[in-house]
Amino acid sequence: MYEIWLILNTFYESALANLGLVLGTLVVWLMLMLVTQFNKKLPWSKGVKAAIIVALVAWVIFFALAPGLTKSSFEYVNSMIDWLAVGGISAAFAGLLALFIGPIYLLIKR
Repeated sequence: MYEIWLILNTFYESALANLGLVLGTLVVWLMLMLVTQFNKKLPWSKGVKAAIIVALVAWVIFFALAPGLTKSSFEYVNSMIDWLAVGGISAAFAGLLALFIGPIYLLIKR
């Protein structure tokens, strides 16, 4: 349980340390969503499908790259908590990418 609390606290402190980046990303995403909402005839199902496909591919890539990006390797990923952390971090970045890919796909395919 302590490891889970430590991971959550680390993410929270990292978000606070990078508050400008977090808020900037949120503002850009909200503006992108507003632009796509002006055209009510966009087929959102196609955007969701594209976002899911990109997110799955990105998750695999992020999963393979995550230990190296943190100056570590899979050699040090020993416990279940370590594997969950690598998978969770990869899923978070893939989900963030998917949030942007869906609306961008719709705007490009318009």
